Amino acid sequence: MRTRGMKLAAAALAAAAVTVPATAVPATATTTAPAAAAASVKLSCSGSGGKGSAAWNWKSRNEIRSITLRGKDTKADGRHPAVRIVWTDKKGHTSATPWRHVRNGENRWTTPSIYDRDGIQYLEIGVRKYRGSHADRGVCEAGRPNPRA
Repeated sequence: MRTRGMKLAAAALAAAAVTVPATAVPATATTTAPAAAAASVKLSCSGSGGKGSAAWNWKSRNEIRSITLRGKDTKADGRHPAVRIVWTDKKGHTSATPWRHVRNGENRWTTPSIYDRDGIQYLEIGVRKYRGSHADRGVCEAGRPNPRA
């Protein structure tokens, strides 16, 4: 685990960044970026039993702002999904927000910004299913490169 120098304005995301595991399961992913506002991004992915989506604005090569993260449990299987944002800097290091667990069918979280002094080259969302407090399996990932990098 590597702690990064990052500035998170929201207390909900003030926890330390963690290294991303390389065990994600590919699933259906969609991305949308309006032509008139190339710096704004909406991204979603879904798989068996879970769905995640995120929206944000690229402020600069080092910062994203106006972040909204959503998660939804789509299957009554005794498991619940969790979602998070993962980013890769220009040196190839990955960092992530803590997993946000969906306990009531669907949840939404917002945070003003994420800052990385080494730049944000690529940003993605990840969805994982949990059985109690233990990770069960990956559901999906979807990402987008930083147009300001």
